[in-house]
Amino acid sequence: MKVAIDRINTYEINALKEKLYTLVSNTNFPSVKDKTVLIKPNILSDAPEHKAITTNANLVEAVALILKELGAKSIYIGDSPGLQKPGFDAHASGIKKAVENTGSIFVDFSKSTRDHKVYKNINVPMTTIIDEVDVVISVAKFKTHQLMMYTGCVKNMFGLIPGLNKSPLHLKCPSPEEFAKLLLSIFKESHADYAIMDAIIAMEGPGPANGNARNVGLLMASEDAYAIDYAEAVIMGYKRKDMILTNEAIREGLLDVNDIEYPILDAMDLVISDYKRIESKRRSLFSALIMPYFTKFFSNRKDRKKPVPNFQDNCIKCKRCIEICPAKALTLGTNKPTLDKNKCIRCYCCHEMCPADAIKI
Repeated sequence: MKVAIDRINTYEINALKEKLYTLVSNTNFPSVKDKTVLIKPNILSDAPEHKAITTNANLVEAVALILKELGAKSIYIGDSPGLQKPGFDAHASGIKKAVENTGSIFVDFSKSTRDHKVYKNINVPMTTIIDEVDVVISVAKFKTHQLMMYTGCVKNMFGLIPGLNKSPLHLKCPSPEEFAKLLLSIFKESHADYAIMDAIIAMEGPGPANGNARNVGLLMASEDAYAIDYAEAVIMGYKRKDMILTNEAIREGLLDVNDIEYPILDAMDLVISDYKRIESKRRSLFSALIMPYFTKFFSNRKDRKKPVPNFQDNCIKCKRCIEICPAKALTLGTNKPTLDKNKCIRCYCCHEMCPADAIKI
């Protein structure tokens, strides 16, 4: 499989289109002529682009314009944030404007769903648009992630599950390794055909929502989402033992890193040594590869860092952390939330959804 990576330091539409044509011509891009296509960006929350939380709207627009030029019959664009408000249309992130500029159709994933049986025979509702289109493209953001270390084109498809239906899945798959298995099974159900990663302005530090923007200046594309996510982790500087999702994909026979080809720039030559990664518990590569086979016999919850609320100083009392918490470990105390550390499963959903950075890890 091929992962095309090239340098670009602007979100100007024409420059993005030119670079995208270079990337798709160096990879196995699916035929879209006379076909319906879903573009699935990462809209973790409808945040303005300078925060680097969402896939940049200009990149989404450039992808849609290329699809039109290649003869796509119709283009759909959509996502579902963890706390989706009624009437969500991605206007703050600029993606609504990208939809309008390209004559695409915005999809509210909560409007029509069907159940899919995934890891551990769990039934999850997923948007029916994936049953209705011919081609699905994951357009993710290059970001760190407190639970999974990094988040990319595979985890991006978790957003096919609408709103609060996502958070209870952390209870059913509490360890990072089990959650990786769940994410891979959801990705398989998404039938994604191609992957693009926005690594022009990326996020480092406490991602995926409260980290800091960093100019990485890269755009990435591949027919293989597992491979592009591995390349992302390499560029971030993660050691193999910390590549939780990649290691699980390898175990399941979905990825062989030795088969990855880099037709333009090699990920190994792009490693950012001072990238602010998520710190992990020290463990050997052996334990990282072997112990996940025994996740049903143990829980490593206590080995993971706890959320540390800073409710007194930063909290804006929006109650998003309470709404999203699958373990009901947060309750509304005297004018501010309180955390029951014994109930907390360290899924970090509260940290992810907090708009005021009032929760540290």
